[in-house]
Amino acid sequence: MIDAEQLSRYCLRDLDPVIDDMVLLAGAVAFSDRVVARKTSVGWRRNLQVSIPVHNPDFWSETKLSRSVTSTLDALTGDNWTLMFKARRRRTQVKPQSILPLGVLPSLVMPYSDGLDSFAAARLVSARNPGISLVLVTTGRRRTPALDTSNSAFQSQMYRVSIPFRLLRGNGRVRYCEPSYRSRAFVFGVMAGIAAHLLQVPRIFISESGQGALGPWLLPVGNEAPDVRMHPLFTSQFAATLKLILGTEVAHVHPQLWKTKGETLSELKDLGAVDGWWLTSSCARDPRHVALGNRRIQCGICAGCLLRRQSLHTAGLKNDEERYLWNDLSAPSLKKAVNGCKRATSKNDEQQALCAVLEMQHFAEAALADELIRIRALELCAVVSEPHAEVQKKLNQLVSTHAAEWKQFLTHLGPRSFIKTWLESRP
Repeated sequence: MIDAEQLSRYCLRDLDPVIDDMVLLAGAVAFSDRVVARKTSVGWRRNLQVSIPVHNPDFWSETKLSRSVTSTLDALTGDNWTLMFKARRRRTQVKPQSILPLGVLPSLVMPYSDGLDSFAAARLVSARNPGISLVLVTTGRRRTPALDTSNSAFQSQMYRVSIPFRLLRGNGRVRYCEPSYRSRAFVFGVMAGIAAHLLQVPRIFISESGQGALGPWLLPVGNEAPDVRMHPLFTSQFAATLKLILGTEVAHVHPQLWKTKGETLSELKDLGAVDGWWLTSSCARDPRHVALGNRRIQCGICAGCLLRRQSLHTAGLKNDEERYLWNDLSAPSLKKAVNGCKRATSKNDEQQALCAVLEMQHFAEAALADELIRIRALELCAVVSEPHAEVQKKLNQLVSTHAAEWKQFLTHLGPRSFIKTWLESRP
């Protein structure tokens, strides 16, 4: 469902029919991705058929465009998508807000969450592009006002545009039973692409550092399809699709692709622009399952939290306000790591923590897999437009740096840490 009143708060002007259709397409894709559960015991891939009402079915059904959209979605979610377009009855009526106060200055666009990578990359991009406005595009309701206040030093050139995109459950009759939600990257891409088109922006910046962008693609877990949500393989394909839809050529730039999150934070710290990092969140756990004193808190042991804690240690960033549900990673067991509350540590908690530890360890061990690095670099060099040898060198350096940071973090946790025990007991 599209709430026209809330959509109006985002629009810079009345929606063109094709842009109106893009928003609906993003919603239909996200909804379908969430309601159809994967049968992981059989395989990752699903066959998804979606019928979408649009203003001009002939335009969307054109072979080249239709194939571009479906192949982009196939690569992103690892499924087989079939999109069918039918005539739409009416256009979404919106009341456009005033044009953003960007004046005559050129602009840049970045999809923005309240995560640590977005926080760091936004400030680094602003510092590297003085005098150029940076429009931060956020989807969904979750937003940290204190984070915007913390960005006040960059207020003259950073603008947050919050798009109230959400999926309704239909009075509880719809159950979102698929948690992977890889299509979220498509939603972010569509909204950022529309902003770039309306503002005539030549570049969209992707904030993710190397571990988050390349790690899930380099080493898929189990029978999962490689995760390319923040990968140049997806953004380059999406950019080509965007050009077919809007006629606008926008480059997707990955400024931190070859750096670890720790290196990114260290760079920001050297600029003296790191204040407020503790207002961000990196936790991947469902907030309903992670709370302390009736307040949402980061779990501390999922893959996102472990990478966050390792990276903060690498950059030498400490703050007494930083709290996690499983706070003490030096404890001899996960149950003893809990942050002074009565919440029991379940078997599922231990399984998720173990998977996160192994994910961090496997990425570190990839530094020893020369053939894997060579093959993956061959896939990557075509989309980053660099020679294979150079990409292989950079990828190997990224993995080696992560391995060194992980080793230092484990040493910091001490010999009694349950993480060290888990790793030593591996077969």
